[in-house]
Amino acid sequence: MKGYLVLENGEIFEGERIGYEKDTCLEVVFNTSMAGYLKVFTDPSYASQGVVMTYPLIGNYGVILDDMESKKVWVSAIFVHELAEVASNFRKEKDLEEYLIENQVPGLKNVNTRKLTKILRNSGTMRGKITSDISNIDEIIKEIKEFKPKNLVGQVSTKRPYVDGDGDIKIALISFGCKENIIRELKKRNCTVYVYPQDATVSSILECKPDGIVLSNGPR
Repeated sequence: MKGYLVLENGEIFEGERIGYEKDTCLEVVFNTSMAGYLKVFTDPSYASQGVVMTYPLIGNYGVILDDMESKKVWVSAIFVHELAEVASNFRKEKDLEEYLIENQVPGLKNVNTRKLTKILRNSGTMRGKITSDISNIDEIIKEIKEFKPKNLVGQVSTKRPYVDGDGDIKIALISFGCKENIIRELKKRNCTVYVYPQDATVSSILECKPDGIVLSNGPR
């Protein structure tokens, strides 16, 4: 089934629908990783964004749940040049297409990702909409320009404090959308990580008497 990505500047990219079939507005960005697409899709920094994968073949090793950077998918959509028809990896637990459907993430394949990436590289992040119907393009452009993500950090931050690790160094990590890898790397360095919500008070953070404070990445 045909699908389209409409950008706020009026550019239209045609492709073929993959994943969960729904129309949605989003911010369009690109990622140049050659591997680790599941890490990208589960990175809270990409909340509300549709990610253009510049590597030409995506899905070739399927989905490996241990590689996730959080407990859910945060991207609003994915755009790829080619989706692998066969995934081959001894750790594979499911196909990417199946995973996208389960997590209600739409996408497009057979997209001219080279041209799309050049536009984003030159113009910066742009708003857009993934849709199957472009018959009323003026209404779509209007909807795109009115799209404004709200309270993204509040959505991706931890809801309550927790502790991970048992190292000698105490680190207070304020989560604005923390990737699991940040915690893993701190634990490798003999740290006990005290993770706090983005709206935690200074007094509550200092209760653990941290040796250092880390502010995580997150959606802009």
